[in-house]
Amino acid sequence: MSGILYDVLGDYSKQFIIRSASLIEFVFCVFLLTLPFQKKNGFGMKLGVLTPFALPLVFIMSVINTHYPQLFSGMTNILMYLFILAALYLLFRETLSELLLCLCGAVAIQVIVGRLYEILIITLDKNPYETLSLFKEMVPFRDWTLYYLIHFMLCSLLAFLFRRNRVYEHDKANKRLIITFSFVFILITMVLTSVSRYFEGENNILDFIIRIFAILYALLTLLLRTRILETSKLKQDLLIMDELLYAEKKQFESMRSEIEVINMKAHDLRQQLSTISYKLTEQELEALHAAVEVYDTTIKTGSDILDAILYKKQLYCEKNGIRMSCMADGRCLSFISSTHLYSLLSNAIENALEAVKTVCNDNKRTVSISIGKENGVIAIHVTNYFESEFTINNQLPQTLKQDKNRHGFGIKSMRHIAEQYNGTLSFHTEEDIFYLHIYFPNS
Repeated sequence: MSGILYDVLGDYSKQFIIRSASLIEFVFCVFLLTLPFQKKNGFGMKLGVLTPFALPLVFIMSVINTHYPQLFSGMTNILMYLFILAALYLLFRETLSELLLCLCGAVAIQVIVGRLYEILIITLDKNPYETLSLFKEMVPFRDWTLYYLIHFMLCSLLAFLFRRNRVYEHDKANKRLIITFSFVFILITMVLTSVSRYFEGENNILDFIIRIFAILYALLTLLLRTRILETSKLKQDLLIMDELLYAEKKQFESMRSEIEVINMKAHDLRQQLSTISYKLTEQELEALHAAVEVYDTTIKTGSDILDAILYKKQLYCEKNGIRMSCMADGRCLSFISSTHLYSLLSNAIENALEAVKTVCNDNKRTVSISIGKENGVIAIHVTNYFESEFTINNQLPQTLKQDKNRHGFGIKSMRHIAEQYNGTLSFHTEEDIFYLHIYFPNS
């Protein structure tokens, strides 16, 4: 194969093989990092059209590196990066900032893997510029197979370690940071690669130090990239929680007005029953009074918000055969804003009811709520049974709701609210019982 390439390309054949291998490895890294991306329409056709353009690109890089092996050894990679960036833009729906982060991640992974393989060659007392074989004699099929096998395994490992399952939106500040970070990283990488070539090959110790520095630099880049992604994820999570809080505020306002109307109607019905009681049997009268009592609330915890939540959940319990007990001093929660308090308690109680609804044993279809001062702190405890098959890692009961994408924001939202008031949230399970604990300082 190399003989055929030499006949066709002449002196450029060696660089053509090297640059082709580099492009294949780089495309593999990009592929691993684009797995969560959304593809554009006609993805396969566009990919088929773009692929042949890689050959003239590799040839141009080979010509430049053959005539200027040191000066442009790192600079020619900019052609490869621009080509891949343009391909990503045509193939995927993601923003430019997201594509640049993907490109930076692939560059960093390629640097780490390439330098690790060169160190392996050096430890075998060989020159990485003269051979890629780990054996005494070069056998092209064996050595190229081993080369790609090692490179692809290391690339996959790094991509797995720094992977993510979803693409998160970036705000304007993060987009500017990503664009600046990407251009600075690529520029520094090209300069360092070009400059280091002047010093490599003089002695093994210096070569080893240069390659270790390159690996650490690339690892730092991957860590910074991960930090940027985590920041975007946190901001998006907070945005979703703000949306949930707003929706819950509207729901609470609507629910409170509905409860007032229901209580008025229940009061009117009780008055009407007193006027027609002589026309009914004692059993009929008791049944009607029981029915009215379901819709009439006398819950007084000292917190109107908690009263409204308990009333609403009491109707849910009546419908689903669940027993809910509550011992609460709502006055101790007055320092929490109405919106936050509603979201906190509503989520906590709703999660408990959702879990206990799946319990088959009627004796265990219970939810216990305790709110009050405890050992110098303000404590909220919610306890409920659950079916063990609806757990995740034997700790957190899994949601049965339709919207799986927002599952987990209930706990996140509650913890976020608790932390805003210097509180803490924790939970644990004992067999088939789930315990939720929220503590606030008693200031």
